Amino acid sequence: MYNNQSDSIRVPGNTHPSLTLRPNQYLSDDEDEDFFYSAQGTPISRPQSIRVSIQNFAGSYSRASILYMADAVSTQNSQHANAADMSVIAHEDEEQLLYKPNKPNMENSKVYRTFSEQTADMMHHAAYSSFEPLSRHTTVASIISQQLCLVPSATDQKHPQDEVCYVGKSSFVQSIFNAVNVLVGVGILALPLSLRLAGWLYGSLIFLFCCVATNYTAKVIVKCLNANKPDSGGTYGDMGQVAFGDKGRTLISTVFVIELITIGVAMIVLLGDGIQSLFPELDLIRTRALSLCILTPTVFLPIKKLAYTSLIGIIGCASLVIIVLYDGLSKEQRPGSLFDPMDTEIVPNDTSNLPLSFGLIMSGFAGHAVFPSIYRDMENPKEYNRMVNITYQITAVIYILMAIVGYLMFGQEALQEITQNLALVEEYSQVLNRFAIWLLVLTPIAKYGLMMQPLNMSWELVLLNNPRFESWLSVNWRKNALTIVGRSLVTAVLVYIALVFPGFDKVMSLLGALFSFTISVIFPLICHLQLFKEKLSIFETLLNWLLLTVSILMAVFGTIWSIRPSEL
Repeated sequence: MYNNQSDSIRVPGNTHPSLTLRPNQYLSDDEDEDFFYSAQGTPISRPQSIRVSIQNFAGSYSRASILYMADAVSTQNSQHANAADMSVIAHEDEEQLLYKPNKPNMENSKVYRTFSEQTADMMHHAAYSSFEPLSRHTTVASIISQQLCLVPSATDQKHPQDEVCYVGKSSFVQSIFNAVNVLVGVGILALPLSLRLAGWLYGSLIFLFCCVATNYTAKVIVKCLNANKPDSGGTYGDMGQVAFGDKGRTLISTVFVIELITIGVAMIVLLGDGIQSLFPELDLIRTRALSLCILTPTVFLPIKKLAYTSLIGIIGCASLVIIVLYDGLSKEQRPGSLFDPMDTEIVPNDTSNLPLSFGLIMSGFAGHAVFPSIYRDMENPKEYNRMVNITYQITAVIYILMAIVGYLMFGQEALQEITQNLALVEEYSQVLNRFAIWLLVLTPIAKYGLMMQPLNMSWELVLLNNPRFESWLSVNWRKNALTIVGRSLVTAVLVYIALVFPGFDKVMSLLGALFSFTISVIFPLICHLQLFKEKLSIFETLLNWLLLTVSILMAVFGTIWSIRPSEL
């Protein structure tokens, strides 16, 4: 490859060094030159240490967590919203999320100089091809990415010799973990209730439809993103713009902002219910007030810290499944025993609340906003469909296990949250059950700040883009005051909504019926039909219209039943 063997980078015959994904990664004289690069630019010379493997895994998870939802929330491009200047939404002294090489003697390295010359003419055109769509349209995710060095800034691209960011890619296993973490959430708590409302037959059919439909649309989204430019990647909002122009992107952003509000309300309700389970003497108003006091500080924490703490969510869900199984096997008589199951129904005698199960089940498959980010972040995007299939297999096993075990243990007495049933059975291990409830309490605390970040940044960017506020916000203390007052007020409004609509089952049903069906099934299918109407076979066209029609009907009826007064 080079005339001087001592300065060369050795490359196996079946791979080639990536000059597009890692244009700013260089070697210095004190580094070991005897290593290889995969086709994606990943060093593969020797086995990684456990510490490095954990760091890579954590970095992959944090990227997926941070960009969740933020990818689809658009903002206006403006000089006032420059990522480097927005101290109102960024921490200037925050550590970089990913490794950032900083070696004074780097320019003295012969390998560095050779590698620089080879890649200098490629910097402008291929500085970071996997995130190209973000440069065409500004989203909250693109701003967060530049703040935390998830994508290189324009300065990095123009000056490759300066200190730059090293951005990794997610392996196949890491991508599966990220996708499972997105899908498996607090909706798992209401799955036994969904079977109680729908019975074994209808519940199984609804679950099968939601699982198959969302698995299909997860692949359709990437197909739509690559419609005009194969393997270009993109965001969920890009799909809407490709199919319907700017109106499609605006509609998606609006829907996602409203969904973020609903998610915030669900987190507050969940936290309040957990507090009430731990301290039964507290009434609704006091639990909501405590929720306000606990959650408000989390919206001011650094994004990087929030990304890692959100890992508590998947740990809590996995632990809850194990605890429910243990409780069911530790008791020999009903209620709450797997050896002596409660009475269940194949078909519900009372079908008046059946539509509520549509949203409750569908809310467990709402992760399509982040699938484009996971796709872009994969080392080998060609394995995306296989990754989706394995993700859904793991998710389905977890959901089916929780739904069946919970319904057998409590039958027609299943409450809106399975943890509420566990707290009522005195024969269970109280230490273990209180641990489960504490996990329930920690989940919204860990996730609330991260989930609200796109929502808070949206209104902050609106103000920053408004010339009328430019002079007023030029004073730093005013920016800080705006952040403190504004974010606190947003949380207060969400707490008030949670006080008016205190039922976790109704909130989750609305979240699933109105938003999950729309974002995860309906809109991707509409875009698919719009972009590929001339290329789809008759079978594919009929399949798409069938899924679309059934989804719209379930979404409409599920939404109506979620907002109408009823008692379970």
